[in-house]
Amino acid sequence: MKNLLVVIAVVAVVWLGVNYAKTGQLTFFPKTVSMEELRVQDLEKSIADLQSQINQAGRSAGMTGMDTTADVSALMEKKADLEKQLVEARKKLAH
Repeated sequence: MKNLLVVIAVVAVVWLGVNYAKTGQLTFFPKTVSMEELRVQDLEKSIADLQSQINQAGRSAGMTGMDTTADVSALMEKKADLEKQLVEARKKLAH
């Protein structure tokens, strides 16, 4: 009986792990996500990553005194482009 409970617990943990790896959520039965929703999520993650890079460049410039203006301006342009794409993707998702 104990072995059966251990096997069930291990299977449940593995199932949760696989679902978490696929969706980023701890659920037994994740909801299906459309391609548009995935696109919006990817764009939001990309924007958050770029913001992190911008913040890191600012900290590096403060600590070392190096000029990171060109790097930050390129990141800001890329972020603005991604934000435009995000707005368009959200419009498509709403329709």
